[in-house]
Amino acid sequence: MEKRPGKAPALTFGCGRVCAKVVLVCALFVPAFGALSLLPQEMTGSGSWHIPKTAEVGERARPKELLKIYSIVRSHRPDISESETWQLSEVIHEESLKRQLDPLLVLALIQVESSFQPTAVSPMGARGMMQIMPDTGKFLAETLAGEYGIRFAAFKPESLDDPVFNLRLGIYYLHDFKKQFQHWNHALTAYNFGPADTQNRLENNLDLSGEFATLVLDAYQRYQKTQHPIF
Repeated sequence: MEKRPGKAPALTFGCGRVCAKVVLVCALFVPAFGALSLLPQEMTGSGSWHIPKTAEVGERARPKELLKIYSIVRSHRPDISESETWQLSEVIHEESLKRQLDPLLVLALIQVESSFQPTAVSPMGARGMMQIMPDTGKFLAETLAGEYGIRFAAFKPESLDDPVFNLRLGIYYLHDFKKQFQHWNHALTAYNFGPADTQNRLENNLDLSGEFATLVLDAYQRYQKTQHPIF
């Protein structure tokens, strides 16, 4: 029988080196693959990053409370643009949260005071959506000048016709009365009739009309029951 050349040992040695490399690679990378399999599916997916579905360009996710505010403002002011409606709604929402007030109560106060008309002027001279007297507006503008960067020297009664400016001052004013009087009936009465007169009547057990407060609280209850549309 013819003897084959003695190459088997060399071949065996070469295969051994290849196998050793394969074992080393597995030892290095298999744990990494195992760890990768433990990552959330939204990160691994099918070999690519999973990007959560977002709103279309130009749209923003808005909380349900803001949508309800929008629907109420829109129902009272169908004559203004959609962007203006969103602006007013966002200011009411943000300022109410900042002052720890229910925005629906703020909306109710606006409805009773001005029916959402930014240029409304009362016989007494109160102006804007939240019907602020010029002297009160001047005081509030000075108080909030640092917070909002208001140029106090530039204040004039017509400044209260700016709805955003008016809303910021008015919501702060309402918040201040809530802190002072604690009870909503008294706080709303003070907003409408003035804090000094309200405080004087409370201290002297004099009759205090609750008509204005009742109107606002009734509107507030209606808004609480209102179902906002789905956008």
